[in-house]
Amino acid sequence: MAINRRRFCQFSAATLLLPSALRAAPAPALTTLVSGNNNCNAIAVDSQQQIFLGFPRFGEPHQPSYSVARLTKEGKVVPFPDDEWNRYRPGQNARNAFVAVNAVHIFADDTLWVVDQGATSDETPAPGAQKVIQLDNRSGEVLKVLRFDEQVLPKGAAINDLRIHGTTMILTDSGAGGIVLHDLDSGDTLRRLHGQPSVQNDAQHPLRGSGGRLLENAAGEKPTTYSNQLEIDPSGTWLYFAPLIGPMRKVRIRDLWDRNLSDSELNKRVSYPFDIASTNGTAMDDRGNFYICDAEHRQIDVVSPQGKRATLIKHPRLISPDALFIDRRRTLYIPCGQVEYTAGMNGGHYQPKLPFEVFTLRLPEQLAGIPLGSFLG
Repeated sequence: MAINRRRFCQFSAATLLLPSALRAAPAPALTTLVSGNNNCNAIAVDSQQQIFLGFPRFGEPHQPSYSVARLTKEGKVVPFPDDEWNRYRPGQNARNAFVAVNAVHIFADDTLWVVDQGATSDETPAPGAQKVIQLDNRSGEVLKVLRFDEQVLPKGAAINDLRIHGTTMILTDSGAGGIVLHDLDSGDTLRRLHGQPSVQNDAQHPLRGSGGRLLENAAGEKPTTYSNQLEIDPSGTWLYFAPLIGPMRKVRIRDLWDRNLSDSELNKRVSYPFDIASTNGTAMDDRGNFYICDAEHRQIDVVSPQGKRATLIKHPRLISPDALFIDRRRTLYIPCGQVEYTAGMNGGHYQPKLPFEVFTLRLPEQLAGIPLGSFLG
């Protein structure tokens, strides 16, 4: 897998040839960053523009030989932090190895955070396999490994993604449905909304692929979706979250921490600010704008804090766009994991349209009157 410099140069040359009036406000355009046979569904970029990639194991063909990697300046993909962490094979000890990485992310502390579900979707994680790992971006030193007991991650739980604001880390559980809060200083950990309607799919929003195609497994069963996407607003006041379908949910973080509120009482405080199509990933900038992957229409939409909505980019190669990332230079990174063509979503048939690709897009200053922001630490 390597950076596609030819496409980058073609894109740059085309931009330089535009009339000056058009160059002043170019339409957003995709650039191919990575292209290959390994499925990448997560990406993060640090303050020095080091790029880190996450490769899931879906228990299907095209399994990667590594789970977390760094993209070198020469365009090579190399295992990170080393071969040892990326050497896991079924049957081996999973405590100190990447087993089924689902998310990589970088926040204000400029370290790399990795979410490891510890098993593929049809397996049960071995003890200690499901974990969150913090890594030093420069040295690769493992700074922290967080593992949670059965009260926090009950049977069937699968930590999906994470966000951090201040000392509060919040994770979604897409396996059993729930929200996990963890204080990075005190170690206090709390599971919330377990079994509540707000962390589950409602019957009115089936999961769809491009063109509105209903997704199902080999038996014709529709996927059950639980809490998956999440974002914390720039003030740290609100948690936004959703399954792979809409509508978006919203709840105060202080209410999540309030142990005097039962889960059913807390569920009543969850609001539904706007609808979303089937989506595999989101991002938020420092102005509080939402960036939402619309897998049904192969596009990225933006929703402002005031609820104004506009389409940023629509492109046929945006196949199941996944976990978005906005760097400090206002570049949007779009890994396309092609989830809709995995066997569990495609009638039992594994049919990705190779190559798998990761795109970048330079954010304009505004979109349909919505001022766009930058990296949200």
